[in-house]
Order: sequence, then C-alpha cells, then structure tokens
Amino acid sequence: MEEKKTSEEKKDTAPVSPYENRIITIPNILSLFRILLLPLFVYLYLHAETTWEFLRAAIVLAVSALTDLADGKIARRFNMISKLGKVLDPIADKLTHITIAFCLCWQIPQMIYVFILLLIKELSMMFMALYGTFRKNKKIWDSAQWYGKVCTTIVFVIFIVLALFPQIPTPVINTLLIICSVSLLGSLFMYIRMFWLLNSSKHNQD
Repeated sequence: MEEKKTSEEKKDTAPVSPYENRIITIPNILSLFRILLLPLFVYLYLHAETTWEFLRAAIVLAVSALTDLADGKIARRFNMISKLGKVLDPIADKLTHITIAFCLCWQIPQMIYVFILLLIKELSMMFMALYGTFRKNKKIWDSAQWYGKVCTTIVFVIFIVLALFPQIPTPVINTLLIICSVSLLGSLFMYIRMFWLLNSSKHNQD
C-alpha cells in the first residue's frame, strides 16, 4: 500500500513543463499549420486532373505528416508540452484523416465505407476520452497507445498512396482499403477493451 502511494506521489511530483500554460509554442504552431493545410489539400485534390496536380496534393499531405512528426519530437525533446498542445495535436490528426478520407470518396466510391468506419472510430474515441476525463481519476484514460499509433501510420500512408496514385488498379485499391479497415477495427477493438478493463467493477474496487 505504501509502495503504491510512493509511486503515485512520484508521478504527482514529476517536473512540469514550463510551457504547460502557454498558447504560443513551436509544437502548437506546427499543429495549427497542419489544420491550415487542409483547405489547401481539399482545393488541390478536388481540382486535380493530371498526375502533377495529384502529386501537388500528395506533397501537401507529406508536409502535413512531417510537421506532425516534428511537433511531437520538439515537444518531447525540449519539454514544450502544453495543455493546449495536448488538445490541438489530436484534433489536427483527426481533422486531417477525416478530411482526406472525405476527399478520397470523390475519386474512390468504395472509400465511403472506410470514411464511415473512421467516423465511428473517432466518435467512439471521443466518447471514451470524455468519459475518462470527467472521472475522479483523470489519469485513468490514455489514448496514446502503440496500437493507435500503428493504426494512424498505416491509415495515413495508405491515404497518401491513394491520393498520389488515383489510377492504380481497382484490386489494389480494394486491398489497401481492406488493410485500412482492419487497422481501424483492430485499433478500435483494443481501445474498447482497454476502456472496458479500466472501468470494470474489479478495477474500480482496486
């Protein structure tokens, strides 16, 4: 019992980022930049007709992916973790994925199934995160799990491929969409499982 208290005290006394309450930080600027790239991608992709025009849209996604990678590394490396950043970064991720999926539906009709599945996953994640936030123990829910990161990487790479090569054969497109769907379903299942375990009666008694 004392060991548990000691470990909890150590967590509570962990060094706080000097940027915790700041709004303007490099990671936050990069996250905002990603959000601002979305209208540009929508315009370029929906008006694309040639290979070069589709390539321009894909380059915007590549820049978005690089800034996503950069803001996380900068935040951890220089301890620029802020309250706003914890909210802004996942919002930028979700908006990016949903926007890309929506645009792909215009070129790939069967993409609508992945789009619906993505919406279900994100809404479910939002519900579980809000539920965890409003519990007495606010640290009980953590959406940054390895399977979520793997799913995000797979989905984003597939989206870039589909945006960059709109003329690839239908069987290849269907295979990529199946991989994308399996990744989304697998990640959602794991998060629901974690949510269930964290909120089970046995856990609450402990």
